Amino acid sequence: MAANHNSQSQNDVVNAITALYDSASSATQRSEADAWLRAFQKSTHAWAIADALLRDAAFSLDVSLFAAQTLRQKIRYDCDQLISPATRFALRDSLLALLLKFRNGPRAVTKQLCLALAAISVHLPEWKDPIATLFEVFHSDWPILVTILAAMPYEFEDATTDSSFFNDLDKGAEDSLKRAYEPTYKSLTRYHTGDASNPDLQKHTLDCIRVWIESGDVSLDKVAGTSLVPRCITLIGSPAQDDVVFETAVDVLCEIIRRSGSRLSGKRADSITVMPLVETMYSGLVALAPVLNATISTDDADDERVRNLCRLFVNAGESYLSLILVNVEAWGSVVESILACTSFKELEIVAITFQFWQILTDEVTGSATDPRLKSIFADVYRRLNTVMIQHLHYPLDNTWTAAERDEFREFRHNMGDVLKACVLVLGQEEALARPYSILKEFTINNGGTLDASVPWQRIEAPLFALRTIGRNISDHENTVLPAIMGMLPQLPAHPRVRYSAILVIGRYASWTKLHPEFIPYQMTFISKGFEGNDTETLSAASQALKFLCDECGDRLVGYLEQLHPFYMSIVKVLDRLDRSEVITALAHVIKHVPVQPLDGGSDMLQVLQLFCLPIAQRLHVIGQRGVPVGGFGKDLQVEVADLVDQFTAFVYNAQPKMDGLTVQHPCLVLFREMWPVFDSLLQLKDGKVCNSVCRCIVKCVEAHQEHFKAIGPEVLPRLASAYEVTQYSSLLWAAARCVKKFGTDESSDGALMHTLVETVSRTAFTIVQKSASNVNNVSDTIEDFFLLISAFANACPAHYLQSPMLNTWFECGIACIPIQQFDAWMALFSDYFRSTLELASPFQRARLYPYVTVAIAEPLTRLLHSPMGEQFMQGVILGLAATFPYREDISQEEASGASTVGCIVQFFCDALGGPKEGLRVLGAAVLGMTDPTFKEKDREEFATKLNTALEKRDLYRVDVLMHDYGVKYRRRNHNRKG
Repeated sequence: MAANHNSQSQNDVVNAITALYDSASSATQRSEADAWLRAFQKSTHAWAIADALLRDAAFSLDVSLFAAQTLRQKIRYDCDQLISPATRFALRDSLLALLLKFRNGPRAVTKQLCLALAAISVHLPEWKDPIATLFEVFHSDWPILVTILAAMPYEFEDATTDSSFFNDLDKGAEDSLKRAYEPTYKSLTRYHTGDASNPDLQKHTLDCIRVWIESGDVSLDKVAGTSLVPRCITLIGSPAQDDVVFETAVDVLCEIIRRSGSRLSGKRADSITVMPLVETMYSGLVALAPVLNATISTDDADDERVRNLCRLFVNAGESYLSLILVNVEAWGSVVESILACTSFKELEIVAITFQFWQILTDEVTGSATDPRLKSIFADVYRRLNTVMIQHLHYPLDNTWTAAERDEFREFRHNMGDVLKACVLVLGQEEALARPYSILKEFTINNGGTLDASVPWQRIEAPLFALRTIGRNISDHENTVLPAIMGMLPQLPAHPRVRYSAILVIGRYASWTKLHPEFIPYQMTFISKGFEGNDTETLSAASQALKFLCDECGDRLVGYLEQLHPFYMSIVKVLDRLDRSEVITALAHVIKHVPVQPLDGGSDMLQVLQLFCLPIAQRLHVIGQRGVPVGGFGKDLQVEVADLVDQFTAFVYNAQPKMDGLTVQHPCLVLFREMWPVFDSLLQLKDGKVCNSVCRCIVKCVEAHQEHFKAIGPEVLPRLASAYEVTQYSSLLWAAARCVKKFGTDESSDGALMHTLVETVSRTAFTIVQKSASNVNNVSDTIEDFFLLISAFANACPAHYLQSPMLNTWFECGIACIPIQQFDAWMALFSDYFRSTLELASPFQRARLYPYVTVAIAEPLTRLLHSPMGEQFMQGVILGLAATFPYREDISQEEASGASTVGCIVQFFCDALGGPKEGLRVLGAAVLGMTDPTFKEKDREEFATKLNTALEKRDLYRVDVLMHDYGVKYRRRNHNRKG
């Protein structure tokens, strides 16, 4: 590299690094230093300065490491700054010299220089045989050589990180490197079988081989022709083997197994050519099975060794499953080894095997599978079933911390999936019989009473197993379940046992529906769960009651007279979630009360009124009392929210069948009776209280839909007027849901929605205008407002397009483009702009809204042809380059795979008459960006590719091109990650 550089700039870099890492620096100083160094790394003179800093031995490790990182980053992202091949060759030569200087460390600097040299081999196609050069220079520095070689495949895979726009990697350079891989691979395999005195170097050599196999640069045919697999088997089988080498040898074999397994499921020719390698692997696995068993059986088993052996056998089981299924006798040792791992005491290792059991179960029980496989694997699954129930036990000493207990609970649910798999293979009766037989062992003389001396952990585990397999048990099972249900009343009264037994009842509620003779005792059993003060048992009872009432509600209507006083007695002692569960349970019963009773008894409305009366009375008192001095306290806010949520739970879940009935929906009548109370709560001007009322409106509309359309004329104007006063965005959210459900272009509906939207818009415009300097401060308003406008555009497109506020809405949207809060961004772009531009696109409009004529859409077309259309596209380009919250979510629309931005650009061009006019506007927006690195040839290539994609209406390709533009711009002008 050229030695001409500014020594003062070197000092500036050193000073900035010192400020960044000095503990005496303030947060502001560190932040400023970080920003300065990032900007420096993008500059053209960073090449020479970084090189000079590395050559100067006087600098600290921090300085040398930063300089090495700078060179690596600039090669990956800014190589186009080095225009001539001569300059790039000079950089290569400098890196070779620097690596010789740092061959003995510091290790972090050496590694960054190795990665930089690997990167330059990708970006210097004139370097015809880089691997030969590397062997020549570093033949005596194997650690450096193997580090560079291991990085090369990654650099080729990630070559798109180069900052040039839309250019593919030079194919000749890639081909020349791949031609050199075979002799290099042979050198690596020869070396790794030799010097075992340096485990760290042996590990890195093996890891380099793994990387090349993973990248596909070394074929499995070449692997089969070497001693790599037998050598790795030997390394793994050696009890004195270094742990690092042991793990890396397992990694190599796992990669070979995965790739050879994928070949087995491909073309027949592939499976034939790979079989010799698979047979070698099979022999090795058979030899390692005793090693695994011996390792597991020792009292002080090495968990890490077991973990790695488990990974090896599980990978073999998953990848070679097709061979296992056709030759169980030969491959049975692999399955047995995996079962041995599942039986191991360390549950994190047990979890590694779960996916194999799922895959095996899918194959054994598949419709196209040999039915004899179930019986062949039955013994394995019987033992697996027993092992999993054993793992479910809580420890008898009960010494776990709360965190360990929570972690175990989560893990048990994953174990439950394996137990469900056992049901599919063994059949439901045998799967149920195992936990039942365990429980029966604890009875006195096999009678009906369980031995009270049995620890609760031994009873709770089979109960959990019964609960977790419930989904796979038929409601028509009449052999084992009746005996199990008959045993539940005899269980000890221990809180953990009662908790699990109650949940078992809830799990099998659909079974109880077909076996109603168990309902009386189950209701009694559940009700006893509410008597104690154990919070988990209370929660279990609430949940079980909800499930039982949901499934058997029609059979529980006669219990309502007892359930009402029961509800009144417990409602105040339950926490919020449990109370909601109980109310949901009651609502599931109430919905079966006749809406129009034939016998003169209470109708559904009367029963709802009975249960909701205390709620209405308390809320009425609060609403009439007005705002307390000093505003609402937290306790009162929580009480109001809870009361409104209770009412919501009743109305949302009580959904009767109204077919053929001429009376009003009872929930609608109840809501209208409650509306004056809710209206008084809205006038209290408290945000949390308002949120609760809005949530109630939304839930009622979602549950009862067209039945609740009648509330529009009285509710929507109040939402609008309340928003004008309070500016709470939750009111916009509730209004948007109503517009979405009830809005149409019919005169009365459309006029009501139109008035609502225009009323709240004036207030929203004011809020956005006041925060114009930073719209992120009002992200909630932006999200809910544009969701409302989008709902209006979709439901009432004619009213939307003819509104005098059309231009103002669009102008407000442009002002909000810098929003970075993700949900608000999605509401603005994925909902509002997309909906608007769909109406502007003749293709989309004809498909989605055929009754919307060209004349109706003319105001929007005129708007997009005006300077406002250009301003909008400028905002999109600036957003791609600077402000859009890049997340994977943005680039995946449902079904189409096209991104929001891709659709917007396509529909915008449609509205302007086609790609030519659209690209004129878009090109002007790109030209307006400060981007000196976007060369003219790149601009032309971008425009050509985008024009082709737009003409084909290839939304996915449009998205990719726009996304690439934004990412590349950010990498060059803002930060490396894009």
